[in-house]
Amino acid sequence: MIDNTDQELIALLRQDARQPVVSLAHTLGISRATVQNRIDRLLKKKVIQGFTIKTSNADAQAPIRAQARIKMRSKSNKRIMTYLAGRTEIVAVHTISGPYDILVDIHTQSLENLDSALADIRTHEDVMETDTNILLATHYQ
Repeated sequence: MIDNTDQELIALLRQDARQPVVSLAHTLGISRATVQNRIDRLLKKKVIQGFTIKTSNADAQAPIRAQARIKMRSKSNKRIMTYLAGRTEIVAVHTISGPYDILVDIHTQSLENLDSALADIRTHEDVMETDTNILLATHYQ
């Protein structure tokens, strides 16, 4: 069972997963050992499935943003997920319901880079079809 303290801990780790346990304990008002035990329990129960990094590469602030929906040829998406994870212009990958299987958030420096990225994605053996929308403006987030 996840309680409010676990939820607060997860929120703090989402902001910065490298925060020292001592800092987390101070913020939450609990002991360092309690924080470590909670993290260990959340990892064991797979509530927390890993830790990641945010990069500061130029594409993270890219002016061209798009979302591509991908329809798969096969039922398994393991190969395509590995392929997509290795592409620096892809900032998020989601599985979705409906006629398409995957939604990919893409950030590039130019339309030419976006075109090239989409062409590469379309050539992957597991990709049957794609549909892409370029994001024009974000009104709130």
